[in-house]
Amino acid sequence: MKAGAIQLALAAALLAAPASAQQYRFPIELPSSGTQPYITAYRDLDGSTALKDWNCGTHTYNGHKGTDIGIGSFPVMDAGSRWIVAAAPGKVVVVNDGCADRCTTGDCGCGSGFGNYVKVEHADGKSTYYAHMMKGSLQVAVGNDVSCGQHLGKVGSSGNSTGPHLHFEVRYATNTSDDPYSGSCGGPASFWVSQGAYKGLPSDQCEKPAEVDAAKLIALVPAPGTEVTAGASFEASFTYENTGNTTWSSAGSYSLAHDAGESFGASGGVGLQGGASVSAGQSQVFTVTLSAPTSPGSHSGSFRMTRGATRFGDTATLEIQVLGAPSSGGAGAGTGGEGAGWSQGSGGLVTGSGGKGSGQQSTVMAGESEGCACRAAGAARPAGAVWLLAAALLLALRRRRSA
Repeated sequence: MKAGAIQLALAAALLAAPASAQQYRFPIELPSSGTQPYITAYRDLDGSTALKDWNCGTHTYNGHKGTDIGIGSFPVMDAGSRWIVAAAPGKVVVVNDGCADRCTTGDCGCGSGFGNYVKVEHADGKSTYYAHMMKGSLQVAVGNDVSCGQHLGKVGSSGNSTGPHLHFEVRYATNTSDDPYSGSCGGPASFWVSQGAYKGLPSDQCEKPAEVDAAKLIALVPAPGTEVTAGASFEASFTYENTGNTTWSSAGSYSLAHDAGESFGASGGVGLQGGASVSAGQSQVFTVTLSAPTSPGSHSGSFRMTRGATRFGDTATLEIQVLGAPSSGGAGAGTGGEGAGWSQGSGGLVTGSGGKGSGQQSTVMAGESEGCACRAAGAARPAGAVWLLAAALLLALRRRRSA
């Protein structure tokens, strides 16, 4: 394919690719000692017989479509080799094993030239190929989900190879390959987390995933419909599980806050105590003292987790049934009573006292008060008794006069 045609194909692939491109880490696990991996050949970006790599150099060979990474030849391979790792999270879609892994001619042909290899498909639609692996070293199967840095197998020399190395290649869904490096003679964007210096190694750090705040409501107390006296204080607790990938902390401005409806007197967020933090997968109980509204009836309000001014996660809807406030029209404190109790007043259930008790009671005399005027719950006098008393008083008065 001529250079112009290659550039047009790559341009079309780039236009078709999602805006958020996956970034890669270095695809070999760096050993703690011994020979370190090194770049033996970049992708050839010249469509003719000339050589040109991404930095306008010639560290490549004619028609090469990937990046070759050496490990130090067969002695290193025979001593245990080096682990090949997934450059980014994805799903394994192709696995090929069983090819001899000591090819030195560059023309052994097994596995369509890739020998033993793994293909991983990523969320952005691109795929990465890991070729020339050691026979029997593969650690994954088709359909496996892999995380960034997970072992795929070991470096070998299978397929069209001249010595132990990894052939790493990036391809689009159209099967068009691309160079992960950017430079003066390469593409405008690098696919590496950090590609490093020319002939150096890219970073072995995985791309940091986008932060996701999420929260699942586990429990809410009090239960819906719980009765609370008007204006009274009550305690509520909200249990949330951190189902995102961030860590909740006071320093990160995470708290539980009122979201909508009745606030029950909540004036601000309920934060984490001290230096507490809640990692992904952990749960946290938020406890707060609230106040019931003063008007009787059903009241509800919702609360959610918040990060700064941004609400996230499940909504916790608090619902209570507010009972009437204490009323002066109900049974009050008398000179004697049976103790505090619940009585029906004009405004609902109110605390009161009265009725029979051990307190003093006034004698009813003509022209005098009945004593305590707070006996609202006492029995009324029968009308006949009043007339009999009046007749007796009149008879006594007549006798005095006749005397």
